[in-house]
Amino acid sequence: MKDVLKELQISPKDSNLYEKAVKIIEFMTTKYKNEDIRFISAYLFNDSKLIDKNTKLRKLFNKFSKVERPNIIYIRTDTNLTINNIKIKELTQKLHLCALFGGDIKSLTCEYETTIVVSENLSFFMSANPNNAVFLYSKGFHLIDSLSSFIKKLKYSRLIHFGDVDFEGLAIFEAFKKRLLDIEFYPNYKTVQLIIKKYRQTLPKRNQKIDKCDYSHSQNILKLIKDGISIEQEFVHSLYYRNILEKPVWIR
Repeated sequence: MKDVLKELQISPKDSNLYEKAVKIIEFMTTKYKNEDIRFISAYLFNDSKLIDKNTKLRKLFNKFSKVERPNIIYIRTDTNLTINNIKIKELTQKLHLCALFGGDIKSLTCEYETTIVVSENLSFFMSANPNNAVFLYSKGFHLIDSLSSFIKKLKYSRLIHFGDVDFEGLAIFEAFKKRLLDIEFYPNYKTVQLIIKKYRQTLPKRNQKIDKCDYSHSQNILKLIKDGISIEQEFVHSLYYRNILEKPVWIR
């Protein structure tokens, strides 16, 4: 056990992380029966996302996991993206979306002037129509690793993470930023300012806890929501159709 923890740089000096890691190891070595990572996280910590959100704990789980976690890529696009000689645009038109296992990609061609938009939530991903863009669904923290590997195979002119403006949404963005240096957060600072100015009294407030992560790339937005303000991705999307926000060029 000590060797695994040392390899992942999980030290007793960080008692909170160390205790969680020990719990995971004890479960995986004595009770594990191929359960999903989110089930185990809920069982051990009453939080289905806790393991997934922490890179070291997620790597620890995967070391003991007997079943490889699904590496699923959810895509909607109007571009000439071709994977394994299959035109993804046609699948999007006929089936509304395409889902595939990232590990099964043998060949891939795409257009350079494409915008890649990673959607945190399913609502926007399913209801908005891409305009010279590839929409990918991240399922919160769940698909960060598989999506990052997939995106690195693509050619694109711009890479965007469109998520909730709250502590967790920014933490998801920061996790992507570690893997994809050119990714940018949407809505941007000026847009968030505008929304808060106009809707401060009606925006939901939540008792949010700042994750133990480095918010160095989103500090400016973090300061705007420090009193608990939350701007849901779905709300931002709705403002386009009320002509309050200008629709981004990557939405048809």
